[in-house]
Amino acid sequence: MISEAVKMIIVQFVIIAMLLVVLIIVIKNLKSYEFERKFADFSLLSDKDLEISFFDRLHLSFWKIVHKLSKILKISKVIEKHSKKYERDITLNNRNIKDSMDYIAIKCLVGIAFSILYLITTFLQFLRFDFMKALVVFIIGYLLPNIVILYRRKKRQDKIEDDLLKAIIIMNNSFKSGRNIMQAIETVKNELDGPIADEFKKISLDISYGLSLDTVFNRFYNRVQVEDAKYIASSLTLLNKTGGNIVKVFSMIEKSFFDKKKLKNELDSLTASSRFVFKMLVAMPLIFVVIINILNNDYFKPLISSAFGGFILVIIISLYILYILVVRKVLKVKM
Repeated sequence: MISEAVKMIIVQFVIIAMLLVVLIIVIKNLKSYEFERKFADFSLLSDKDLEISFFDRLHLSFWKIVHKLSKILKISKVIEKHSKKYERDITLNNRNIKDSMDYIAIKCLVGIAFSILYLITTFLQFLRFDFMKALVVFIIGYLLPNIVILYRRKKRQDKIEDDLLKAIIIMNNSFKSGRNIMQAIETVKNELDGPIADEFKKISLDISYGLSLDTVFNRFYNRVQVEDAKYIASSLTLLNKTGGNIVKVFSMIEKSFFDKKKLKNELDSLTASSRFVFKMLVAMPLIFVVIINILNNDYFKPLISSAFGGFILVIIISLYILYILVVRKVLKVKM
């Protein structure tokens, strides 16, 4: 006979699986909605096509809730100050996120969703509600979007770093053909796409508002946090204070970036084996833990069934993190 505990676990698993399926369907439909919105301006729509679908309404309702919640959260000066660190993640091509406070609102909604899931699980198991556990679940849900934000930020940063050389080449060619700085920036904005084009749109706006060239590129560096952007900002600051030929300055910047990119590509090919070794050394302890747990389910029980075992588990996790940091430091090669 199947025990009640096993039945509850099966019910929870089914509910979580159903929620995941619904979440995947919603994400897929939201992606299709984004593609439809991008191509809507270039297509002819009939009157029937103008009707809003269920997922469109769901998408619009979600962002309405986000914007309303962000307005409520703006009352707190502490939260508003905390939201400033997400300003660099706001892009001009994202019409939904208009303010850095929207990120805080999304994080709060994810935390609330996790708390509701905890309440459902507690109700199905006929357990007593624990406020501290609910708070911990909310904090986990609140912090979870940071992983997505950091991943998207890193991906965007890498894309900007790769495309910055193209932008400098276009600007340098524009200067050589007799164009001014504003025309060169407009050329980059029109010729390139992706995050670098978005950033040059912001640069163009800053210059149109009357900011100096060095200030504009310093703001650009503060947004993207790419070392090459800092080099451009420093060069333009020096050029603004001492004077000089902007064509020669950008020719030197172009040559420097080209040599650096060439060296980086060579270094990546030479250190590919080292990166593979690092990944294997990090993954091997986890693989051994999974294999041992499959062979003997009770092997690790003492670590979670007593206070002393919990203390040992904390030490093991700390040593594993230290192990990752040491191995990464040893195998890392700086340019």
